[in-house]
Amino acid sequence: MEKVKNYKKQAKYAELMKKLSKALKEEFYYEAIFIEYALFEDRTSSLLRHACISTLDENGRDLGLHDKIRIIKRHSIFNNDYVEKHDLFSILDEINVWRKTRNGLMHDLAEDDCSIDDVRRFAVEGDILVSKLNNKSSLINDYNDKL
Repeated sequence: MEKVKNYKKQAKYAELMKKLSKALKEEFYYEAIFIEYALFEDRTSSLLRHACISTLDENGRDLGLHDKIRIIKRHSIFNNDYVEKHDLFSILDEINVWRKTRNGLMHDLAEDDCSIDDVRRFAVEGDILVSKLNNKSSLINDYNDKL
C-alpha cells in the first residue's frame, strides 16, 4: 500500500513540474507562482516525513510552509555535516524570503503595483528555487532514510 501511495505522490509531483514548465513557457506567471508554492509545501513536507517528524500541528491541521521551514531549521536531525554540505538552510532562507514576497504580491494583486516584468522575474526565481530544493531534498531524504 505504501508503494502505491509513493507512486501517486511521485506522479503528482511530476505532473506539477510539467505544469510549472508549461505555465512559465506560456507566460502564465501567476499560475507558475501558485504551483511553485505548492511544490515548496510538498518538498518541505517530504523532508519532515523522511525525518519522521509530523507535518501536522497540535490541532491535526497541516503545517504551513513557514512553520515547516522553521521546524526543519531547528530540528537536530537536520543539524549535521551532510545537510550543511548541501546548503539546505540557505535554500530554505531564500524560499522564506520568496514566500514573504509572494504573500505581498498576492495582497497587492488588485492594486496593480507590480509590472509584468517583476512578476515574470519572481516566477523565474521561484522556478530556480524549486529546482534547488528538489535536488537537495532528494539527497537529504535518501540520507535520512538510511539512518
